[in-house]
Amino acid sequence: RRGSPATGDCGPPPAMNYSRPSSSSSSFPVGSRVTFTCTEGARRIPRLPDTIECLPGDIWSRLPEPCGRSCATPPRLRFAALSKEDERRNFFPVGINVSYVCRLGYENTSESSPSSTCLHNLTWSQPAELCRSEYFCCPHSLKKHPKPASQSAAWSLSSQQL
Repeated sequence: RRGSPATGDCGPPPAMNYSRPSSSSSSFPVGSRVTFTCTEGARRIPRLPDTIECLPGDIWSRLPEPCGRSCATPPRLRFAALSKEDERRNFFPVGINVSYVCRLGYENTSESSPSSTCLHNLTWSQPAELCRSEYFCCPHSLKKHPKPASQSAAWSLSSQQL
């Protein structure tokens, strides 16, 4: 058993793709704990543990990969805001899709919402501009929000009375 850990020793912690153990030791007695930190370019996955323990029987406790590749925060859009659900996220793995809601003063011109996807190169896909300004888009939108003719007349009368 040359090169194998001694009884009561788990040996080095398991290798992970985006995480590395906090200790470089190769010997860990039962009861030892090792915390993993993210490698450069990786981010901590929320709500996942980052520590394993050497258990009786010389085996490491199970630990899902605590770090992964993530896009940065999705782009801010002039015409739409991130959905409330996606606004609360802080980890965006490759392939995740976030959705947007048209901002006040914009109306959705489609059956679907604007969305963006985290791509393999850790950038975001360009969201379709599915929200149009209710004020500058179309002649019919002016009819939806007519400016009262008396508003400017009332202002000039009240300012003359000062």
